[in-house]
Amino acid sequence: MPTGTFGGFPFDPEVYGSFVDQEPVFTDSIIASGILASDTNMTTLLDNGGTVGTTRFYNPLDPDTDAPLVRNGTTNNTPVEISGGKQSFIRMDRMKAWKANQLVRELTGANPMQAVARHTAQYWRVYRQGLLVKTADAVLQLGGLASHVMTATGGVTSGLLIDGQQAALGEFARKFGLFVMHSKIFAEYQKMGLVDYNKYTITNVLQREVELPTINGLIVIVNDRGTSHVIEEGASEPKKKVTIYDCYLFGQGCFLEATPAVTTPDYTDYNPELGGGTDILYNTRSWILHPNGVSFLADNISGETPTDAEFTAKANWALRFEHQNVRIGKIEIRADKLGA
Repeated sequence: MPTGTFGGFPFDPEVYGSFVDQEPVFTDSIIASGILASDTNMTTLLDNGGTVGTTRFYNPLDPDTDAPLVRNGTTNNTPVEISGGKQSFIRMDRMKAWKANQLVRELTGANPMQAVARHTAQYWRVYRQGLLVKTADAVLQLGGLASHVMTATGGVTSGLLIDGQQAALGEFARKFGLFVMHSKIFAEYQKMGLVDYNKYTITNVLQREVELPTINGLIVIVNDRGTSHVIEEGASEPKKKVTIYDCYLFGQGCFLEATPAVTTPDYTDYNPELGGGTDILYNTRSWILHPNGVSFLADNISGETPTDAEFTAKANWALRFEHQNVRIGKIEIRADKLGA
């Protein structure tokens, strides 16, 4: 049932929601790439319906650190208790509202809800994607993950990606599946003839075969947002500014996600005073976006749900897994070294 109007059209949240769900799932979006592992159980683990939850894990039995005993007839086979740990995650709540006069030109009488959904769904997807990359950066600053960040000594080379994978995960280097990079770096790989195109079948919403670029077997996502930063060098002013390209390595399931229920995710209202009459669309969203293998230190934040700055701060994360089980890595390439 319509609950109001938006841009002069009846707003039906069920129709709107269905279009949100039908957004293409395989685009250049990092969020849609498959690295996120859905874990609906996380919503039930929220403490007393609050914002913080905990998952527990057992450590592997490692003969290098806990060797078997010699059976010699005199030594007792004393049982050793299996060890484990836990990682904490936090729910994030966000909200946003739009006025009809900002979007009404995009609406069509033929299918207004699809136009609204296209804009708002993309908005939230891009926001989550940016948050994911910033969180990956924060986690990679942890001392135990120092080997997961490699600075290229030169530009793009044929062995750079292989070295970066090995430095991060060692013998488990093939656990990476996604290579996210700036278009400038992708162009360098193309010029070197290192980009292949493999066929994949997308079986969720889009039931079709697509060709995707790959490098060394990793699917490539080209995205200029969040894949570069600028540093300043030199002791005197003006300092030299150098662009650093950030190439991210992700393995499937390196981030866990869940969507806690929101009582009223979408709501429309009409303000007859504002602008002589304005339709307003309100969105409220809730997510759990958690890098697998680390723990969020909820006691460090000031409110019930973290701000973006709090969520992406190194000081608010702690390593819990062995570093080779954290399938996140990064290769940094200086712009002034390209072609070198």
